[in-house]
Amino acid sequence: MTVRRQVVLLAVACGVAYLTGLRDIDFYTRGEPREGLVVREILRTGTWLVPARPEGEVARKPPLYYWLAAPMLRALPDVPQLALRLPSVALATAAVFGTWAVARAAVGAPVALAAGLVLATTFEWTRAATSARVDMALAAPLTAVLAAWMLVLRGGDRRWLGLAAAGATLATLAKGPVALALPALAAGALAAWERDARVLRRLGVVPVLGIAAAVAGLWYLAAFAEQGRAFFDVVVKENLVRFIDTDDARTGHAHGPLYLPIVGLVGLLPWVPLLPLAWTAVRADRTQPLRLAAAWTVVTIVFFSLANAKRSVYLLPAFPAFALLVAAGTTRGGAPWARRLAIAYLPALLLLAGLGFALAIGLDPGALLRPWLRGDDAHGATAVAAAARASSTLVALVSLATIAGAITIERARRVPDWRGLVLVVAGLTVAWTALFDATIHPAISRTRSLRELMVRVDRLLPADATLEAAFPTDPGLRFYAPRPLVKLSPAGNDAPRDLLLWENEWTQWRDATGAPLRPLAVSESRQSRRGHLALVRAPAGKLQRVPDRERPADSQPPQRDAPPTLGAGD
Repeated sequence: MTVRRQVVLLAVACGVAYLTGLRDIDFYTRGEPREGLVVREILRTGTWLVPARPEGEVARKPPLYYWLAAPMLRALPDVPQLALRLPSVALATAAVFGTWAVARAAVGAPVALAAGLVLATTFEWTRAATSARVDMALAAPLTAVLAAWMLVLRGGDRRWLGLAAAGATLATLAKGPVALALPALAAGALAAWERDARVLRRLGVVPVLGIAAAVAGLWYLAAFAEQGRAFFDVVVKENLVRFIDTDDARTGHAHGPLYLPIVGLVGLLPWVPLLPLAWTAVRADRTQPLRLAAAWTVVTIVFFSLANAKRSVYLLPAFPAFALLVAAGTTRGGAPWARRLAIAYLPALLLLAGLGFALAIGLDPGALLRPWLRGDDAHGATAVAAAARASSTLVALVSLATIAGAITIERARRVPDWRGLVLVVAGLTVAWTALFDATIHPAISRTRSLRELMVRVDRLLPADATLEAAFPTDPGLRFYAPRPLVKLSPAGNDAPRDLLLWENEWTQWRDATGAPLRPLAVSESRQSRRGHLALVRAPAGKLQRVPDRERPADSQPPQRDAPPTLGAGD
């Protein structure tokens, strides 16, 4: 395949997998709207140097993602989901092409397309590429560091070290000192493997990372000069305390040392059966570029496994190196373990196709699995079924293509034709990803997001109405709220008030006469331990809290499937 066709194929794969449905998937987790609030605050206040959350709290991460997202949101204010996710899409796509390019130059032109496709379609990479989070802003620049160092080790011009310095600088501005630690440890691991300290000089480890630390350090100094102790506390908490003690940092995500290797296998789907190809490549090709890729992968896994706080997305910097190793292994015809494990593709794809056909003809997994699922999960499964049924023709076509692809993959496995197998697996992955994001994911998001409730609230209330809520508020509530929120005050005032309260809150309060508060509108979505969110009209006067044991039965909220009447305005 010509270079031009490879470029077009990779561009189409990334565009279809990353952009399909992006504007239609509501924010329904805490992370994306939390970052969106910071970006919105930059545009509201014009404060670019040190991004902050509402009320002036310093953002937990360095500014690179926010600097990239703010112009997008300014240009596309009516589609914030799309605008805030576009930086991750662009960075992920750039890293895919960087991996493809370095594979051509440092590993071998025949494996370049496989390297790009493996990275582009890896589950965790795709998820981060379509998320309004800072993680891709770390992984993509570190890909530039890896690529530049591999080119230098292959005998390339040392001017590539300038790209490495630029990548390390941007990565440090994306997520802090970890962007310096990972390359340094990977280079050190390679030097130890080679038993040759001269490797460190060839890679220019000290000048590359020193320049990155100096340039990024200018921002850290400026931020400290502006924010003082508040900024220092955030840096220590995010870069040191959460590494050693998540309880002290109050960041959550505490897991054992085996957590990342296990969830990493999920993140590597659909390429887990080809893991032996990576091992084959390292054993058969003893060149320094591939050994650097192997060291980079192992160091990333070990480094984050030692941390107390762990998220599957932390492994993102290792994925380009993994893709390069798998692609290099496709040139090795034998790889018996890969051939054995790749048998799994046939039954897995046939099962996926069968599920697709079942959904297309109206199967409701929520009804079938209701005895084993929580109410919200069963409701979400029913929403999936409804979305699939509405797009039954498309679901059936993709399922049919999956059966044909499964047969082709099995034939390629037997030969073995690893590059042909990669091409078909990547194509099917792109097709299912696009189908999911175009039809099913938006439906899931609507069952968990607060956006639709906030649209209803905006229609129910006059433009000058004040909305009160208990602080600290949920990031999704704050992001989608049609106007700024005011902190709830039990003291009350001389006029009725409009409150946004979670189920466990509105059932705790009574008006001045002791009567329960009645919701005007209730969200379809709910949160664990909080329940549904409601717009509540509180009469004039003081609110009083009632202990659980004293709540009468009539204070319980209406059920989600029987919401209160919203009136003609809705």
